[in-house]
Amino acid sequence: MQCLAKMKRTQNAIRASAVLGLAAWFIFSAGCARVPRPPSVAPVPAVLSAEELVARLQERGAAIQTLKAQFSIEATGKDIKGTQRMEAAMIYQRPNLVRLRTFARIGLPIFDLILINDRYQIKIPMQGKFLTGRVADLDHQAGLGPSVLLGLQATLGNLSGTTVLATDHLTLYEAEGLYVLEVIPSEEGVAVARRLWFDQGTLELVREELLGSSGQTQATVMFEDYRPVGSTTASAGGQTVAIVRPYLVRAEDANGRAKLVLTFREIVPNPSLSPQDWGTPENEPLAGLSSMSSLAGMVSFSKPFSSGTLSMETD
Repeated sequence: MQCLAKMKRTQNAIRASAVLGLAAWFIFSAGCARVPRPPSVAPVPAVLSAEELVARLQERGAAIQTLKAQFSIEATGKDIKGTQRMEAAMIYQRPNLVRLRTFARIGLPIFDLILINDRYQIKIPMQGKFLTGRVADLDHQAGLGPSVLLGLQATLGNLSGTTVLATDHLTLYEAEGLYVLEVIPSEEGVAVARRLWFDQGTLELVREELLGSSGQTQATVMFEDYRPVGSTTASAGGQTVAIVRPYLVRAEDANGRAKLVLTFREIVPNPSLSPQDWGTPENEPLAGLSSMSSLAGMVSFSKPFSSGTLSMETD
């Protein structure tokens, strides 16, 4: 009897060991099947210095020597009566020649603006006004002045690359998945401090903030809906590089004086330009000038400065 009982205990132990072994194998196998694969990590964008980023942007900006564009503008704000809608046409030539004309929906001209370096002249036919002065002073003009200045910033955007002086202080960091470049002039009043936000993959300008002397945001411009508008041959290697431009731009003054929405319909890079492109609405050469070289070298305008208030009157 003792021998029989001993055999039964041995058989039970063997069964128990087999069951435990089978359970352990099952648990181990199931556990292995449940072990997740390590998550795929997105590649870290190449780390650029502020100087390297600026160099790339300026090289890209050099691909556009001239440009023509047509777009519509919707303007609102406390300095604007109601919601104003108008059509606009722009001509640009590097580095700092701009002509911007706006028209009411019925075709009447609203204003014709010529920008040369840091000087402007603006003609408002319906009011019989002709004004000239420094671009920075537009912000102090009541009525249309802040809207025109904001419109220039929205229209030009990063057209000429990032304009940076050798004396500017540059800071580059990452925030919200974007590169953020701060450009602070070394001297107050020489230029406006800016904070520029770039897509890390394409290096396209996403947002631009214009800063006051104490670092507060004075105006914000958003650039959206980038599309290819042409191509150019890169200087190095002879490769063809696509030229892209934003077709939707939103700009807002921090004080609520003006809010603009620019919707582009046509953008033509590097067209041939003639002196007539820079003429007055009556197609007279600007200030009696007959060549682009003299236009670019002009530092003052032939008509006297008028301090009259700019205003917006559209249909």
